[in-house]
Amino acid sequence: MIKRTLEVSRYLLILPVIGSLLLTVAVVVMGLGLTMVRGWELLSNPSFSEGTAKVLSVSVIQAIDLFLVGALGYITAVGLYKLFISQKEEQLLKRIKIDKLADLENKIIGVVVAALAVGYLGQAVEAKDPQEVLYTGAGTALVIGALCLFIKFSGMGESES
Repeated sequence: MIKRTLEVSRYLLILPVIGSLLLTVAVVVMGLGLTMVRGWELLSNPSFSEGTAKVLSVSVIQAIDLFLVGALGYITAVGLYKLFISQKEEQLLKRIKIDKLADLENKIIGVVVAALAVGYLGQAVEAKDPQEVLYTGAGTALVIGALCLFIKFSGMGESES
């Protein structure tokens, strides 16, 4: 009875899959909206000044950051689905190889590292004080370093098992 309950209860994880997909759609639509609004502003008021270039650069970085977060939501949804719900490999999901929880963690961490790097670039462009750029970079580097250590040490434990 417990085994059957556990087998059926895995379908509860369809809720986070759907939630991740909805968040992915929302974030991607927001990124597209930001891109279209900034593009329209640039086309309707063409200015080739340093200030306009800075605003455009920050907008591009913000849009890329949103798209990376959208990719993270999609990878999470596919990973949860493949790990807990799917009984067979489906053609649509073969592009993302996730056979165990560590695979999902590594993919998510990879996207988080990319999003952190893009976020840092956005803050560096907007920063007024060089010391602020240094502190932000150091904090970002510490988080990325911690994530890299997590991947290294969690991978070591699996290969020994």
